[in-house]
Amino acid sequence: MPHYDSPDLRPLSVLLSDLGKQIEAYRISRNLKQAELAEMAGISRSTLARLEAGNGGTIDSLARIMRALEIENRLLDVMPDAKLSPLDPRSDTGKARQRVRKSSEGEAGEEWSWGDEAP
Repeated sequence: MPHYDSPDLRPLSVLLSDLGKQIEAYRISRNLKQAELAEMAGISRSTLARLEAGNGGTIDSLARIMRALEIENRLLDVMPDAKLSPLDPRSDTGKARQRVRKSSEGEAGEEWSWGDEAP
């Protein structure tokens, strides 16, 4: 997993700007003015303008906008499903994990082998 400050990641400002442009384009494609969408969403026009400009906002504001645009079902697509792989033995329990447990020291660092290699 890349570190938060990794040079391979796009800066958050760029991601927020791209998201804002998508919100604006979707609003315009629905022939809505900022004031109209803001009223439908129950937020101020300046809040919507700030989001569209990529200058931050809240999850609450984003959810309200998406609900007003009738695309709120897509909000949960932001995060992948957290279910474990059916090939993972921990998935056999059928229960959702509630805690994080780090693996013991020897497990993660050692490379796996068949054990029949010559020394």
